[in-house]
Amino acid sequence: MVVGFIIVLGLIAFTVWLIHGIIQLWNMPIPKSAYESEISKCESPIERRVFRGLLNNGLYPTPQYRVGKYWIDLAFPHQLVAVECDGKKYHSSAKQKAHDRKRDKYMRERGWTVLRFSGSKIHRNLPEVIRSIKEEVEKTKKAPTKP
Repeated sequence: MVVGFIIVLGLIAFTVWLIHGIIQLWNMPIPKSAYESEISKCESPIERRVFRGLLNNGLYPTPQYRVGKYWIDLAFPHQLVAVECDGKKYHSSAKQKAHDRKRDKYMRERGWTVLRFSGSKIHRNLPEVIRSIKEEVEKTKKAPTKP
């Protein structure tokens, strides 16, 4: 009886230790070099520019992250922060701006914070763009949710 109880306690302790280890691995940052291959998922030069700027500042976004029927340019899924890089070619018409507002509303309804930057702002002042993203990511500590 005592031996069986000790075995059960040992199994419980091992399970707790294993779960703790998995949680630690989940929260561990992935090395910058591992993210360099992710850059190929960026769909435009301005997305790649922001992606590299974020990596250089210790932030690791997920490019082309799906939430429902939409794709986010650069996402921080654990903090629910979406970064949209709007080039003039695809985001200047009234129709496209209306579509972007609809997307933003959809994301906000699901708990996401949407940060939208024009291509010209990205080219003119990348450090300010990166600083804005970093501030939002650091202040928005939310648990991940399913898309």
